[in-house]
Amino acid sequence: MKAIKQSLQTAYSKTRQKTYGPYTQIYLVRHCKPDYELKEAVGDANMPLSKIGRRQRILLTNKKLIKLDIDKIYASEFVRAQQTAYVYLKRAKKDLTIDKRFNEVDWKEWYKIKYFNMSEKTRIKKIKEYQKIDTDLHRLHTKFRRIIADIYKKNKGKNILIFCHGNVIRSIITGILNTDVIGFLSLEVYQSSVTKLVIDKKGFIKINYINNIGHLPKKPKEDLFQAAINQ
Repeated sequence: MKAIKQSLQTAYSKTRQKTYGPYTQIYLVRHCKPDYELKEAVGDANMPLSKIGRRQRILLTNKKLIKLDIDKIYASEFVRAQQTAYVYLKRAKKDLTIDKRFNEVDWKEWYKIKYFNMSEKTRIKKIKEYQKIDTDLHRLHTKFRRIIADIYKKNKGKNILIFCHGNVIRSIITGILNTDVIGFLSLEVYQSSVTKLVIDKKGFIKINYINNIGHLPKKPKEDLFQAAINQ
């Protein structure tokens, strides 16, 4: 019987490490769609949600967040993140902790970088200041690794909801995956999306899912490059 069980094991199950509860679940929510027409007048940090964004946060709350058993909620200082949280906080009767560490990252080096036939040596040759950009990303990874470690330390065994921003989520996910700048630039994080991390008792971490937008009635635009430009 033991031999039969071993033969039925998949390659994944054979190499999977044992994990230990209690588990800490962290939900990273990118804010809903802001009103970009007001950005110049009020500034990036004070940009409110658009009409579409206000509809999105209702769907996000009713179809996704209200079903989660959340213990602690954080949001950045930015208006669009706090407005995204508003409907959920009201329905769930929860308090919000404002944490400036989750403010949007002002990443300025945006490039379309080819994945194929681009070894690290080729990237260094072809992409101006590649090494500097990659060093900057490494600093971001270190910063957010420490932030998530702190959130985990203070909330072990709890379910955490963090209302934040695209580049924050990119930094966290690519830091866990240990990617270079190509991974960071290639990852699209949708507005109103939910990304879930699970951390066990000993600090082992899993990315459960990325970019969950099942609560929205329409899929994102098929042309992802154009969607990224429009944001």
